[in-house]
Amino acid sequence: MSESGAPHPRAEQRYSAGVFEVYLAPMEGLADPPLRTVLCRHGGYARCSSEFIRVTDEMVSEKTLRHKVPELAAGGCCGTVPCAVQLLGDNPAVMAKSALRAVLLGAPLIDLNFGCPSRFVHHSGAMLLKEPELIAAIVREVGAALAGQVPLTVKIRAGFADKNELGRIIEAVAQDGVSELTVHCRTRSELYRREALDWSILRPVVERYPKLKVVANGDIVDFKSAAECVRLSGCHTLMVGRGAVAVPNLGYVLRDGARPYGAGKCLQLCLELYETLAAGGILDKIILNRLKQYLSFARQGCAALEDFFVTFCRVQDLSEALRLLEQAQRGFDYAARNEEADHA
Repeated sequence: MSESGAPHPRAEQRYSAGVFEVYLAPMEGLADPPLRTVLCRHGGYARCSSEFIRVTDEMVSEKTLRHKVPELAAGGCCGTVPCAVQLLGDNPAVMAKSALRAVLLGAPLIDLNFGCPSRFVHHSGAMLLKEPELIAAIVREVGAALAGQVPLTVKIRAGFADKNELGRIIEAVAQDGVSELTVHCRTRSELYRREALDWSILRPVVERYPKLKVVANGDIVDFKSAAECVRLSGCHTLMVGRGAVAVPNLGYVLRDGARPYGAGKCLQLCLELYETLAAGGILDKIILNRLKQYLSFARQGCAALEDFFVTFCRVQDLSEALRLLEQAQRGFDYAARNEEADHA
């Protein structure tokens, strides 16, 4: 079996999902700049996003923006993938000023977060879904400040307590100047409960707002779920989150019918993550914890990594961890080449 991440030899027959583009979601506490760098290198994404940047009563400083979004120093891109600067807050005027500062620093687009369900986010994120009028004011003021210099996008959930709230929220967001709307297809109250997910709520939105690009989000983890999401929602652009860490080439899987990465390629990515973290001067203990965090996701997408993950988690020394990674990668790559030869 090939681990190249290239399209499956029979991809032409499998390609029925109707996915045109795949975005990498902002993931607070997980998809920081080092991991974004590696995932964008392998994932086949049309866009990525910073973790949310909290906006209070003062404009976000240049120092904070450059720290949270180092892509600003590289033309606003993570490699070749445009990186949105995502802002979270409840003060329309300060949100607008912060957005404009980000654009002046090189942000290729601005994303407004009204979807974060964290209980630690007070009067912002998904908490504002209870106040569509305030959402409308923020969107209006940010849009006016940007004046079309860069795209303005918005991320929401399907409601705060009930999906019947979605219509009012969409009306607040669907303003001139907003080019895209991403919807996580659960309410804030539903958090991440699997049975609460409903992609079909987006089809009426797609039909009512033909000029607004609607992006579907929520539990899109493989080719099958992507095809079902497209069928139910009518959306052809999808946003993926933690599934992208479990399957590092997920964008290619959804769009092109590529095979998910096998164990050897996942471990290669883990070594690349190490190199990216080490280049940033991160302490060894933190690097080791980040590698374990990545592998905890990778084993979900690649069952062959389960035993290795158990062994790796016992390691307390970074040098020993790297030795194990390199040894295991060589072993998995050797096995994959033999399997390919047997099926040639």
